[in-house]
Amino acid sequence: MPSKLDLIRALLLSEWDPIGVSGCEGAEDEYDRYALQVFSMLDDGADAESIANYLTEVVTDRMSLPGRPEADRLIAARAVKIHQSQAAGDDGG
Repeated sequence: MPSKLDLIRALLLSEWDPIGVSGCEGAEDEYDRYALQVFSMLDDGADAESIANYLTEVVTDRMSLPGRPEADRLIAARAVKIHQSQAAGDDGG
């Protein structure tokens, strides 16, 4: 069974994917650092709004791309659900 961190990694790659690398060979780890940060923030009690703000900041400040706050809010809400899920593994690895 995939860990919660693995599920968040997959979420960012398949649905957040601001640079459009999902499905590209060798891009599986493209957003790992962001997934780890999201996971860590959730472990520390961050809510969906904080996660969404972080994702938007990554896109606009680090990647210099146009922000998608609405999409980031949806991804953040899904990440919170993953983190709260009892079905996934209890830890990040």
